[in-house]
Amino acid sequence: MTRLSAVLVAAVAAAGFSTSALAADMPVKAPAAPVPFVYNWTGFYIGGYYATVVGSQTGGTPVGVAGSRAGQTNVNKYGAGGGLTVGYNWQFAPHWLVGVEGEFGYLGISRSNIEFDDITTVGLKTDWYGTARARFGYVTGPSLLYVTGGGAFVHTRDEWGGNAPVGTIPSTLNSKTSASWTAGYGVETKISRAWSAKTEYLFMDGGSNDFIANPRGVAGVPSTFDHGYHIVKSGLNYKFGESESFFAFLNAPMLPSDHDWRGFYVGVNVGGGQSLVHTDNPHSTIGFTDINGTGFAGGGQVGYNFTGVLMPKLFAGVEGDFGALRVHAQMDDWFDQTAQFTANTDWYATLRGRAGINTGPALLYFTAGGAWVHLSDGFGTTTPRSGDLTSGTKGGWTIGGGTEVALDAHWSARVESLYMDVGNQTHHVFPPAAFGADFKNRFQVVRAGLNYKIW
Repeated sequence: MTRLSAVLVAAVAAAGFSTSALAADMPVKAPAAPVPFVYNWTGFYIGGYYATVVGSQTGGTPVGVAGSRAGQTNVNKYGAGGGLTVGYNWQFAPHWLVGVEGEFGYLGISRSNIEFDDITTVGLKTDWYGTARARFGYVTGPSLLYVTGGGAFVHTRDEWGGNAPVGTIPSTLNSKTSASWTAGYGVETKISRAWSAKTEYLFMDGGSNDFIANPRGVAGVPSTFDHGYHIVKSGLNYKFGESESFFAFLNAPMLPSDHDWRGFYVGVNVGGGQSLVHTDNPHSTIGFTDINGTGFAGGGQVGYNFTGVLMPKLFAGVEGDFGALRVHAQMDDWFDQTAQFTANTDWYATLRGRAGINTGPALLYFTAGGAWVHLSDGFGTTTPRSGDLTSGTKGGWTIGGGTEVALDAHWSARVESLYMDVGNQTHHVFPPAAFGADFKNRFQVVRAGLNYKIW
């Protein structure tokens, strides 16, 4: 090495040492902490939603009035709906929220039956409804778990009459707008600062409707029809006052979350089930009827989620569940009140795939797969107790959807609905006569759940 080179190397080393020493004496500035993502639920919002609806009608004539033809008629129908919402939220304390919400929507329920063995028309049709409700809930930050209740208004049309031969006595139509009540629960989660997605269940009492017409009964003795509606809604809300584009949800980035959705989880669920059982005689024009009923549903589930499937914001998973399903669906047939229709359930199980969108703090998903229900169905007689009843496990398929939101790194909560079709069962003896019917066994379950991620 030349003398000049040695001098240069020594000079560079000295300069580096001096700079390091100087830097060591200077205060070190820590990197800036990330700004926390603050969610504000207070304010006005508007929204729209799509709904699936189970509408039920129970009609009958008074017991104990001579010639009134005691017994019941049942109508149930699975349909679609949709509408608009507007509301205001006030977040306080800071994890609690109260609010008011109004909605106006369409209920697509339309069904008309030729009553079993009596050639008498009975039908239900709805077109619009509205609610004015309060909401109260718990805010996790990006998500809201809530209960809701208030007043409800629904326009219904009942049909009753027209006995044999068909057309001899025209059907009586009675349209009415009923004022009643509604209650339910839901989960709502932010997908950007202004936009949120929700899944909500409402039971809406549809009130009563009285007919003076009483086919084959005593003139002037009224028939009464009661109504109930189970509404499951999925929708989007937009909150005013946020500094983002109205269409921000189209390209919103995944929101921050400490919950890793990948892996195994176990959980519990609780809710309710509704009967959508239909019966008919495919071999004659005897008619058909529906069998209404509701009951408790609850059990447990286990599953596995995959995230980042195909795209970072998509997820897929598998889930199995098993639980009690205590639907009690039983009716004494109108005009043949010693004949009893029955469709009671004990338990159910499903094995399904799940797929949808991962927002970060939440999963918005569809689900479908196999379903099994243990039930007893068929005809019976009230006096004496006998009939054509069978009991067993029926298999079929299920489809549904829901929203699941993170509570912390391990816990999550969800609201979901499942429609189950578990096949048909033929029964051959209707107690007053030697003919039978096919029982089409369909059920809906709406439930809230809590999951714990294992790893």
